[in-house]
Amino acid sequence: MPLKDVNDGAPNGTFDASQIPDAVPQIHKGPVKNSPYTVLGKKYYPLKTAVGYQAQGIASWYGTKFHGKATAIGETYNMYSMTAAHKTLPIPSYVRVTNLKNGRSAIVRVNDRGPFVKGREIDLSYAAALKLGFQQQGTASVRVEGIDPRTYKASYTSVTNKPLLKTAVKKDAGSSHLLSTYQAAKPQTDRYADTPGKAHTTGASSAHSKKLFLQVAALQDQQSAFKLRHRLQQLTGMPVKIVEGTDTQRPLHKVRIGPLPSSTVVNKIQQQLNEARLGKPHLVVE
Repeated sequence: MPLKDVNDGAPNGTFDASQIPDAVPQIHKGPVKNSPYTVLGKKYYPLKTAVGYQAQGIASWYGTKFHGKATAIGETYNMYSMTAAHKTLPIPSYVRVTNLKNGRSAIVRVNDRGPFVKGREIDLSYAAALKLGFQQQGTASVRVEGIDPRTYKASYTSVTNKPLLKTAVKKDAGSSHLLSTYQAAKPQTDRYADTPGKAHTTGASSAHSKKLFLQVAALQDQQSAFKLRHRLQQLTGMPVKIVEGTDTQRPLHKVRIGPLPSSTVVNKIQQQLNEARLGKPHLVVE
């Protein structure tokens, strides 16, 4: 439940917005959270549906301070996923958000309540703000449009093979945050440092050091690879890339988690994938 917090910020690292897939609208078959609620003395009455919803206002974003914490719907907030918080849209629901300054748009899944700051329309994940191009400014004028999952037809586009996370994570702090999160609950996401700043490297991390990846699958169907990538991002909170290859002249889409900061993290993610029955991934060193 995002409230204004001066200690919130962006994660360490440099990210490629082109690697971030939109949320894919899906028909929700479970209960929808749209009961009236009160925050800071004000009562809110959520809508029954997001279909037909249109509004313009100010968008903000929330990041490291809330990463790994529970959302209003009981899910784990992942700042690398395309999600959002809204005061009155039903959760879960899907909306298209358009940055009115640069024309960029993205589809996000509403799974949290907020922002409880006067004049704010929607609070986006760090990934969504990055994709819309206002992560540096902090806020942007946007248009929000509800999506009907029953009529929406997802379209997938090709992606490059560059990993989402380009810079190294500090081994001591990053790994300990990851391990504590994995031990707390499953499924869960990783936690990076709570304050933004320059990415750290260890003695083993140099421009020529090898990078660790876990290859989960090699699929012929591109859409299946995209769906698996999205699931792995949600499950682990780590960057996931798709490497194009061939096998006896058949195209293959190799889904790899990483780069991973240490062998300890590799082992923990292998264990998590095994518990989720996602096969037995093998280590790839690049």
